[in-house]
Amino acid sequence: MFDNIPLQRYVCKVSEPESTSLDLEANSPPNVDAGRPLDVSAVRALTHPLRLRLLDLLRFEGPSTATLLAGQVGESSGSTSYHLRQLARHGFIEEATHRGGRERWWRYQERRDSVTEDDLSGGSVRTLLGELLSREAYALEAYLGADARDPAWDSAAFFQTRALRLTVDELQELQSVMGATIARFRAADRDDAPPEAVPVRVLAFAFPQALGQS
Repeated sequence: MFDNIPLQRYVCKVSEPESTSLDLEANSPPNVDAGRPLDVSAVRALTHPLRLRLLDLLRFEGPSTATLLAGQVGESSGSTSYHLRQLARHGFIEEATHRGGRERWWRYQERRDSVTEDDLSGGSVRTLLGELLSREAYALEAYLGADARDPAWDSAAFFQTRALRLTVDELQELQSVMGATIARFRAADRDDAPPEAVPVRVLAFAFPQALGQS
């Protein structure tokens, strides 16, 4: 069903690392806000499409200012400044104090959020997840629709899908293994990457499939 998609390789298994006892904190960038409850106000702050776009730019292109971001998204600097302050208020970004100049610089701050069962039943979280998935789908469509792509990167890119039958404990183990594997690699906003490195999007989710709805 995916023959018409110009990704050159599909990986149909998850390779276990030699050890799954990696220290996630040790492999994370320094600007990580440790896990804390994702309250309703923080969720609502993210459901704004422009804020998600600004967050995406800071995640993948590094620190920036309200003026620079305004030029990228086609908004006024006053508008982007307001939305950046809202993102900072809820801990999604922080001021990049090492930058010079008169204008404030912002950088992405990774949040290790926890969502309670009550949160999952709320409309705000569902709206946020919908917005996030829409952004990922848009990014994938843009990649697939590009006029020219580097064959080496096209070969390395992959789409993965697998039908499993797991217990709750096994699904939690899979989450830990995948999280530990991804944590071995540098974040997009790290400044110690080799010159040939580029931002790469990684999206993963696993959930129980309701019988009769496949």
